[in-house]
Amino acid sequence: MTDRFARPPRAGVVVAAVVVAAFLLATSRLPPTSSAITSDVVQLLVAGAAAATTATRARRCPPGRVRTAWLLLALSCASWCAGQGYWSWLSARGEAPFPSLADAGFLGFAVLAVAGLVVHPAGGGRTGSWQRVLDSVMTCGAVSLLSWETVLGAVVAVDNGYDDIARTLLLAYPVADVVMVVLAVLLLAHTRGDRTALNLVGLGVLAQAIADSTFAYLTATSNYDGGSVDVGWVVAFLLIALAGTCPVDSPRPADRRPGAGPPSVPVSVVPYIPVVAAFGVALGATFSGHPLTSGELLVVTVVVGTLLARQYATVRENTRLAADLAAREVELEHLAFHDPLTGLANRALFRDRLEHALELHTRDPRGVALVFLDLDDFKAVNDTFGHGVGDELLTRVSERITGALRGGDTIARLGGDEFAVLLEDGGDGLTSATRIADALRAPFVLAGRTLQVGASIGVCALEPTDPSVGADALLARSDAAMYQAKHNGKARVVSYDVEAPASPAAPVG
Repeated sequence: MTDRFARPPRAGVVVAAVVVAAFLLATSRLPPTSSAITSDVVQLLVAGAAAATTATRARRCPPGRVRTAWLLLALSCASWCAGQGYWSWLSARGEAPFPSLADAGFLGFAVLAVAGLVVHPAGGGRTGSWQRVLDSVMTCGAVSLLSWETVLGAVVAVDNGYDDIARTLLLAYPVADVVMVVLAVLLLAHTRGDRTALNLVGLGVLAQAIADSTFAYLTATSNYDGGSVDVGWVVAFLLIALAGTCPVDSPRPADRRPGAGPPSVPVSVVPYIPVVAAFGVALGATFSGHPLTSGELLVVTVVVGTLLARQYATVRENTRLAADLAAREVELEHLAFHDPLTGLANRALFRDRLEHALELHTRDPRGVALVFLDLDDFKAVNDTFGHGVGDELLTRVSERITGALRGGDTIARLGGDEFAVLLEDGGDGLTSATRIADALRAPFVLAGRTLQVGASIGVCALEPTDPSVGADALLARSDAAMYQAKHNGKARVVSYDVEAPASPAAPVG
């Protein structure tokens, strides 16, 4: 199931920008103590707002995985809000211990947010697409390398005197951030349609990851004093709060399957963004005199390999889609000009070829003959044995007609039990009509029943020296000859005569 999200209200964007600007102004102008209190209160408020708006959105979503995903995101914001509330209480008492129970709330955000990103049908794992697998490996490698080069490696290497629990927590923040960013990238890369709300969530997760990782690095190096790091958390929860304000539309029936979408959706460039960022950081470190280690080179090799495999898979998928599209166009063209039951030409194609033959008769005199036939008592077959047997009979009749004629003759089913044959290049109408009648003389065995079916056949021929006529006139003449055959007793061949219309030929059978 997927959602369609409308754009968030412009007023919400304006309010968010004003909050960030006011936050920056207040924390830069106030005394340190007042600035810290202001920062804690603002973070608490925006996290609570994010929890409220995402919970409201979850309630408005139809039951299913999308609602569960937004509910988990609301709980994650509430967890962070609880941790921030406890931290604010400690800070107001002049305490700032690390670690503390506040870290349980902060890390609870990451755990619940990861669960929400996994549960969401566009980001979860019930698809066997190789592109998704390659995206996962590529994105995970790129984000891990980016985190290691900027934060995680430094946190691991620094000797800060913290105990094992504190060091584990400092590592848990950037590791959890890597998982969140990877899942957010994959969610955005594989979401169809309007992604406004999910884009805001993805940006919020990114801002949260940057703030968390910066906090872990500054704390590990004993340099954390709030400031710019707190701005990252404010921005993160403002973005998530805005995502919760986006209206929710009911999913369309075609969107109810996980990951559903048009087969020709363009490949998203989202997974390539962390790859470019990771390579940029790695190259910058190399040129600054810090060559990559063997482990880092291995990760780079894996990312490059999956990137190439991803491109190859994309090219193959595009090639397959192009082939499918071409085959579909051929199929649609065939359906537009052929009878779906028998595969013969339909009325539109038959008329086009008839008009072309008559134009050639006018410019370069050559013979044209039209054979028109109608099965006798076909309605009785439908009424007695059912339409299924009737359709099978029409198919078998078309096969016998085709077998009795030349490969270049145009055979069409004009509708119902009416068939027509266009003969060019010297084809003789009476001879062809007789062959058709002979082919239909043998009984048909259908659904265990033996049926004897006759046909009334009308023939109209234009000799090379005959005056030209239009398609409607030639069809009308052959149709008149066919009705004359029925009037004469059915199962007959009648040739149209201009001087004596509908002169009968020998009866058939």
